[in-house]
Amino acid sequence: MLTIEKLKQNIDLETVTTPSLIIDKSEIIKRYERLSNTIAGSQVFYAMKTNPHEEVLKLLLSLGSGFEISSAAELEKLIELKVPADKIIIGNPLKTPKMIKKAFEYGINYFAFDSTFEIDKLSELAPGTIVSLRVKVDDNNSDWPLSRKFGADPISAIDLLQYAKDKGLKPQGLTFHVGSQCLNPASWSNALLVMSEIFQRAKDKGIDLDIINLGGGFPSQLCKPIPQLEEIKTSINKSISEYFPSKNIKYMIEPGRGMVGEAGIIICSVIARANRGVEKWVSLDIGVYNGLFDALEGVKWSIISDKELNRINHKDQLDKFKVGGPTCDSIDVLAQDLYFPKDITFGDIVYVLNAGAYTSTLSTGFNGFEAPEIIFID
Repeated sequence: MLTIEKLKQNIDLETVTTPSLIIDKSEIIKRYERLSNTIAGSQVFYAMKTNPHEEVLKLLLSLGSGFEISSAAELEKLIELKVPADKIIIGNPLKTPKMIKKAFEYGINYFAFDSTFEIDKLSELAPGTIVSLRVKVDDNNSDWPLSRKFGADPISAIDLLQYAKDKGLKPQGLTFHVGSQCLNPASWSNALLVMSEIFQRAKDKGIDLDIINLGGGFPSQLCKPIPQLEEIKTSINKSISEYFPSKNIKYMIEPGRGMVGEAGIIICSVIARANRGVEKWVSLDIGVYNGLFDALEGVKWSIISDKELNRINHKDQLDKFKVGGPTCDSIDVLAQDLYFPKDITFGDIVYVLNAGAYTSTLSTGFNGFEAPEIIFID
């Protein structure tokens, strides 16, 4: 992961306007190489929503990555970069007609679905294309479960696959998602068992499937322990060997947070400090509306003061603070109990670690506070 030490070696803090997001390209390269070897022969389709900066996309394209997208706007950006159609998949089972039309015209031949309504849209607007059924799986071991909104019940899988076939589409695969920031390698194994059962039932009905998309969920380091990628890889490959002995299956993964999360550090600064009753407050120039939206979902990043780093035996010099962002909204709060130096003050530099994912892309611009400038280092 990008460290503060490396950041300081490459960035002159005196010249940086805060807040800024520093992205280490070499870390993205390392993560891509590791993720692309998760399953032998698997293809990586980076979840573009995670961090759609042009430099990130260009770098991953140069490495051979594909891209998973959800909107016409994301597709337009990839078209501008001349990304080949066979490097793009549509993993969102809730697509607008505009999106489907544009993708079909560009030659994209992979769409996910999880309902008859989506099949009807695809059969009309993207006839004859390859489709994968998104199946609901157990995602309780993730920080952000997704199955309430997405995924068909396994019981209805065969009926949906047959309906897609009857409507002239090509049902060739299954896709699933174990939830964002998944913390248990067994989640992938359990999901693959469900997929194997559907594969067999489909075959019995004359529907031959040959694609398995394992989705995303690969975690990045935040403030709680996470499984290492090798643990996840072992769980996946063991299950594939057991449940899918056939060599004629194409595997895909859609990493997002696990690809870019640990490649970024936000440099921000203290803009205010106040005592409110018994509570001590520090306000930063980064908050939930201009970079750290996930704080509203309970995400906790490692947030460290530069002043703290420069001291030895400093624990007795720390105090507990509430940490807020710069907007006038009372929900713009990043932490309820963060320890900062007792003498932290206006202008002090603060770092938000492992912030390369879902930060700039979730900025709203509310109150006029824009997303952090992104600065790349090698």
